Amino acid sequence: MESEARRIQATIADLAAIDADAQRIAEVAASTWREIYAVLSPVIGPGGVTALYQRSLYMTRVAHPCLASVREDALRPGEFAALQQVLSQQTSTHVAAANGALLLTFCDLLGSLISVSLTERLLRSVHNLPADGPAVPGTRG
Repeated sequence: MESEARRIQATIADLAAIDADAQRIAEVAASTWREIYAVLSPVIGPGGVTALYQRSLYMTRVAHPCLASVREDALRPGEFAALQQVLSQQTSTHVAAANGALLLTFCDLLGSLISVSLTERLLRSVHNLPADGPAVPGTRG
C-alpha cells in the first residue's frame, strides 16, 4: 500500500539479505519502531500508537506465529524490547518477513485512520538504518 512503509520494510529485508545476524536485524527493527513511535506520538498520541501497534500484532500473528510471543501486556509506550527479543530468536529472513508484515498491517490501519497521504508524509522522516549500519542500496540514512 504505502510506498514509505515498503521502503522501510525493504531496508530491513535488504539488511537481512546481507547480514545473517538475526539479533542485529531485530535491533534495527526495534529501533525503527521506536522512530515510528516518536514520529507518530505527537500526531495520534502515545496511546494511539500503542493501540495501533498492539492491534497490528494481534492481526499479524496468524501469519507469523512468533509474534504471538510478544506480550502486549508487557509493552510500555515506545518500548519495543519484547518485539526485539522475539525477533532475535528467529532467522534473519523470518525477522524481515515478520517485521515487514507487522509494519504493513500497522500502516494499513494507520492509513485508514489518518489517511494514506498523511501516513506517507509522516513515515518519510523514518530512517530505519542506523548511522553505523552497512550501506544498503536504495536507502536513505
